[in-house]
Amino acid sequence: MSRRSVTEVNTLRHPTGILVIGLIGFAFFAGIAVVSNTIGKNSTTTIWTTLIFLFFAGMSLAMVADYFFARHRLSADGLDYGRLTGQRGYIRWVQVRRVEYAPSMRWFKLHMPSGPPIRISAMLMGLPAFAQHVLAYVPAGRIDNSAKALLIETADGNLPEVWS
Repeated sequence: MSRRSVTEVNTLRHPTGILVIGLIGFAFFAGIAVVSNTIGKNSTTTIWTTLIFLFFAGMSLAMVADYFFARHRLSADGLDYGRLTGQRGYIRWVQVRRVEYAPSMRWFKLHMPSGPPIRISAMLMGLPAFAQHVLAYVPAGRIDNSAKALLIETADGNLPEVWS
């Protein structure tokens, strides 16, 4: 973990590698879709192969969108969050109904009084500050036991394993 600037200490965001992977993935799969329907066209080229390549190109663009939109700001009062769709929101820590960790998806889920939960990826830069804020400002009874143990470890700088 490297030191973050003072202006970013309370910001959660994806590392630049996510943007790079998303752009390379989009260029690769969109390129294959174009080539397979032009100079590489043969009897195995179907609408389905093209759609599959375009699907993966679209998923790569979703990574790019998440890089730009999934930026969150922490404060003592609450969390200013962003969703993949570009929608922004704000929740006060005292409004959080439940905090869980989904190990299969590698994200923390903050359940709100209404609407879908806020998902905080374990890959975001600034996760220790997030863990410190949750432990300090969300009522302890609203934090799932397994999530609490992971938050304590993360607050100490021991990040969750995301690539296992």
